[in-house]
Amino acid sequence: MIRLLILLTFFIFNSFAIVDIASVDFGEKEKGFSGSVYGSFQKTRGNTDKDEAEYGGRIQYDTNKTITWLQGSVENDKANGVSNADNAFAHLRHIHQMFNPNWAMEFYTQLKQDKFKSLQNRTVLGIGPRYKIADSPTYGKLFMGLSAMEERIRYTDDQIDPTERNYRASSYLSYKVSINSNLEFSSLGYYQPKIDNGSDYMTAWTTELMIHLTKVIDLSYQYELDYDSQPANSVAKTDTRQKFSFVYRFGHDDPLTSYAYNFLNSTEGLDEINASSVVAVEVSTKTEEIQHSSDTLAGEWVHADERFSIMLEGEGEYAKRSGIYNEKLTWTLVSTQTQEGSQAAKEQKTKLVIIRFADEEGRPGRVENYLWSGNTLVGLSGSTVRVFKR
Repeated sequence: MIRLLILLTFFIFNSFAIVDIASVDFGEKEKGFSGSVYGSFQKTRGNTDKDEAEYGGRIQYDTNKTITWLQGSVENDKANGVSNADNAFAHLRHIHQMFNPNWAMEFYTQLKQDKFKSLQNRTVLGIGPRYKIADSPTYGKLFMGLSAMEERIRYTDDQIDPTERNYRASSYLSYKVSINSNLEFSSLGYYQPKIDNGSDYMTAWTTELMIHLTKVIDLSYQYELDYDSQPANSVAKTDTRQKFSFVYRFGHDDPLTSYAYNFLNSTEGLDEINASSVVAVEVSTKTEEIQHSSDTLAGEWVHADERFSIMLEGEGEYAKRSGIYNEKLTWTLVSTQTQEGSQAAKEQKTKLVIIRFADEEGRPGRVENYLWSGNTLVGLSGSTVRVFKR
């Protein structure tokens, strides 16, 4: 037990920084911000003088049809007063869905500095389409991207032209699969040849095995391989790296955000719902009544890691972040009535919604009841009250 604690402590305080390699897809995360942070610091004095520091993170913003993220890392290491690592990396990317969810356009820019590769800075700008080749709950997701990229390089070596400018084609394949609810595998490979000289090219391949220890803490193992066919003077063509990392992810699942989010959702709007008195119900299947009302049920409803996507036609989807795939659903609106009659029912703000779920193959599943009032949807099924907000 003591050895295990020592091993875990070693990993936590000496793990390398991580940059996410898994491809992101529309609808995988709830709307809004999410991300991850990390830091690794070490100072040793005595027979060996050593200073190591690596830190950074990632922040991402999701909507229904766009994904934007910024990620980066900084590393500075010294041993006995001699630097053996000095680099920085930043990457900004925007993905916008095109005419269907399988196609998207990507815009990106990247800045890299690495003293030990003679790079004062390398800046790239790129644009191109991305296509989702496969999307299977069992076999994972496969993406392909192709873009045109401008590259500008300034070297630290005075003997090299300090203002190199190139145009490259950049292509990649990205694969991600959930082996089970706690284990995820990802692989990403790039090929970037010069447009006017195919013998000058760069390739990169990274593979990652991610273990979800909790909702917010992951253990990652990464293997990286970089190859430059024509690097700067005295710089090796091939670099490899292996690293174990502990990652803390923030968003709707981390303790602080989840507590505030759930607390607000569990209190707002409950008084209005509980004050309503439902005496009888009358099933309404006419969606025209909903379409003509400004208080429509259609939209995105979110509670913690759950999300409903409700459409006007009486259909929709349900997704849970810990689940493997989305469930299909059909819903029926039930108009509430009071003892005064149907006219009062039309003015009643609270309505009953019956939701019937089905699996991917259309087989019927569970049936749940919800109370809907304005921008609040309260689940009545199960042992706890779940308050969804639009």
